[in-house]
Amino acid sequence: MEVPANDTRQENYRAAQRVTQVGTGADVFLSLAKLIIGFMSHSAALIAEGLHSSADVLFDLVVLIGMHLARKKADEGHPYGHGKFESLATLLLALILLGVAVGIALDAANRIKDPDLTAPGQIALWVAAGSMLVKELLYQYTVRVGRRIGSNIIIANAWHHRSDAVASFAALLGIAGALAGWPMLDPVAAIGVAYFVGKVGVEIAIDSLEELTDSAEAVDNEVRATITKLINEHPQVRSAHLLKARKLGPDILVDVHVVVDPFLSVTEGHQIADQVEKTLLSEVLDITAVMVHVDTSDELADGEIRVYANRHELRERFDYHAQLQAPLRELREVIPHYTQDGIVAEVFLSAHDDASVDSVITSAMQLGRQLHQSHDDVTKVRMHLFLGEDRGPLPVPQGVPD
Repeated sequence: MEVPANDTRQENYRAAQRVTQVGTGADVFLSLAKLIIGFMSHSAALIAEGLHSSADVLFDLVVLIGMHLARKKADEGHPYGHGKFESLATLLLALILLGVAVGIALDAANRIKDPDLTAPGQIALWVAAGSMLVKELLYQYTVRVGRRIGSNIIIANAWHHRSDAVASFAALLGIAGALAGWPMLDPVAAIGVAYFVGKVGVEIAIDSLEELTDSAEAVDNEVRATITKLINEHPQVRSAHLLKARKLGPDILVDVHVVVDPFLSVTEGHQIADQVEKTLLSEVLDITAVMVHVDTSDELADGEIRVYANRHELRERFDYHAQLQAPLRELREVIPHYTQDGIVAEVFLSAHDDASVDSVITSAMQLGRQLHQSHDDVTKVRMHLFLGEDRGPLPVPQGVPD
């Protein structure tokens, strides 16, 4: 039994909440342990790690708040939804991380200048080692959940845990070096921690700005390839162009032009657009809105938009130029089809009941050539002939010109 998309999204949201809450609890414990032991043992590297973990707590809270705000329904003030609140909150966090990195580096630089610099206590070494282990376990847990539910922000949070594990390893080396007789390595390790914090801040800021500015880079290349593949698999779509996909927080919005047979009816084209939209919404979970524009050629891909006479205008022109002679009786209807080369006009004619089939076809072909030659934008004329209710329509002759 297929699970509805809304139920799947809701379950994924709950899974994202759970994994983030677990990370938040761990970060609160680690930040308190590092700061307390860091101050007690006079370890600049461990204090820097404590500040880093405090920023992690803020990161987790931003993730939770951002996910909550992003999933609010669209309203009059935000017709496209609230997805960008998640990106905005993440950008704010990135700026905070950069500030923390600068503060850690400045404090470490001042400690290096201290002539009375001493090695930290041994307990600082064990706290750094424990932090590295916990952070690596959090990474493994979080990245599995993020990949399973396809959440970029959860995967980003997982890599944030991994960067924390690396930073803890740097602190571990610095503290170990200080205990071995090189106290200078402790503040040097703090500068290393500051580097990792700043690096993560810059990466998060770049990702957030890409989403906020609707950059194509915000959407994963694999997702874009899947979108293109699904569209091209539709049996009535000849090709797709002007594909645009942008991120709106956790959601993806898609705009695409699909090329179909130019002689389909309006309702057929609309049906194809609905089918493409339904396929993308059901097959790519992160997609929440699709706008499909139906084209009859690839001309829009080159930026050219050719405007031809509408049906009413074309009928007036044909009425003016059409010289109906026996056995033709009436020009019933003119239906234009627009192609890249011009208009293909379908002309519906009625003839006198007593006319012969050959004479009607000959007169219709002559009229078709006349209409074609009188209009530069008409590339072909297709004639449809009727001989009255009893005799019905004639087989359609070859269009004019061949």
